[in-house]
Amino acid sequence: MSLVVKRYIPLAITFIMGFIMVIATYFLAPGTPARDATALLTATVDVLVVTAGAIGLVALLRHHLMNINKRGRFWQYSTITIIAVIIYLIIGLYGVATHEQRYMYASELFSWVYSNIYVHMDMTIFSLLAFFIASAAYRAFRLRSLEASVLLIVGSLMLLGRAPIGGVIWEGFPAIAEWLLTVPNAAGNRAITIGIAIGAISLAIRQLLGVERGYLGPER
Repeated sequence: MSLVVKRYIPLAITFIMGFIMVIATYFLAPGTPARDATALLTATVDVLVVTAGAIGLVALLRHHLMNINKRGRFWQYSTITIIAVIIYLIIGLYGVATHEQRYMYASELFSWVYSNIYVHMDMTIFSLLAFFIASAAYRAFRLRSLEASVLLIVGSLMLLGRAPIGGVIWEGFPAIAEWLLTVPNAAGNRAITIGIAIGAISLAIRQLLGVERGYLGPER
């Protein structure tokens, strides 16, 4: 494959599409024909998402099938994964075919499986994180520096303020926890959000100008 097809054409498409979307967002009024025409470009995202989903499904099945075939580590769980994926896909396609729904999640059976099986399993997995969080908090709260001391004090106040026993011990703990959330924590979150926004803008400019080419894959 030539360098023009691998590099220059994707860079040109990225610059043209990005420039059009910038013009449409900041210089075209909503509801105008020009703005509505540029809105069609956002539909390409759905095409990319569907394509990525199909590729991901094939890669998932291929990986677990190879693990089963080689009797690799935890190959029994690979079998359960494949069966669950296929059954859930069949349920979704059945809901679309019988109810003439445009989306899978509009099917009652599909939504029931998601809400009553998947969500509960997801909550079970995430509940195990509590033990890892407790272990990480124990290591972080060691008084080895001034920052660790501040973290220990603030963390203790937040625990006492949010736990029911804290309000029983002293009614001022909930008020302190609320102040920590609404004042110092909010200020820190806003600073982080501003930093993320500046980084996203700089990355977008670099991609439009062709400086950032990581999305094109490794250069050879």
